[in-house]
Amino acid sequence: MNEELLTDAVLREFLLGRLDDEERARIESLFLTDSEAREKVLVIEQELIEDYLEDNLPAEDKQEFLLRYGQTAAQWQQLRITEAIKNWALKENAAVRTVPTEVSTWDRLRTRLWLRPAFVIPIAVAAMVAIIVAGIWLNSGMKRATLEQELAQLNTPASLREVPAQTVLLELSPIVVRSAQPQAELKKSADTRLVELHLPWVQKERYATYRAEVHRVGGGELLSIPNLKAETDGRYQIRARLPAYILTRGQYLVKLSGIDLGGAAGITEEYTFTVDD
Repeated sequence: MNEELLTDAVLREFLLGRLDDEERARIESLFLTDSEAREKVLVIEQELIEDYLEDNLPAEDKQEFLLRYGQTAAQWQQLRITEAIKNWALKENAAVRTVPTEVSTWDRLRTRLWLRPAFVIPIAVAAMVAIIVAGIWLNSGMKRATLEQELAQLNTPASLREVPAQTVLLELSPIVVRSAQPQAELKKSADTRLVELHLPWVQKERYATYRAEVHRVGGGELLSIPNLKAETDGRYQIRARLPAYILTRGQYLVKLSGIDLGGAAGITEEYTFTVDD
């Protein structure tokens, strides 16, 4: 890992989307290939989220933060859960300092043990998560189900035979063979409705179906598209369609796995692209 490149200050600028294309590309490459670099990016990201929740970000940083971490319902839910857990833990820790004095030695010892952070925080976290999940489960579950249904419909053989208007085609190359080729970049317009990924399969093994998993580097909802079929017209490739509205600015990683007749995952190819809207 390049310690000089991955300073805390540089990573915060990266997470807030302020680096130039060359620096951003170098960090994204390290994120994908270096486990230590990936861990450090995630640590700095968590610190950035905590600074936002504690209102320690300057106004400009807060605006950039919300542009990158507050655009989807899933991101807002994650922020609310994190904030609620922190608030609950702070309240329970404050209770340690308010234990009644006129109690028996045994009660005092039991209270101290019960209110120690080691006991309180895990219980508080579990309770708060249960409360919040109970409140948002139906809403988020319905949204997730709707999105999965939309993805499945967009990627049926019948749908893929048609090319609707406002569809942008994006040719990707596997990471292992891309070498010096420039990374694919998606430039959306206000009219862009669908994004179609073309994923060439360079492995010798062939599978009955394929599953594509798409997620945004540094946060975002994992999108899974099962039951994709390969096409052999000219070259062996898999096509996968996504609604444009779910792709926000940033770096994306696509994992394409072959699925055998028994339903088990086989070889996986990886692809990357960026979205600049």
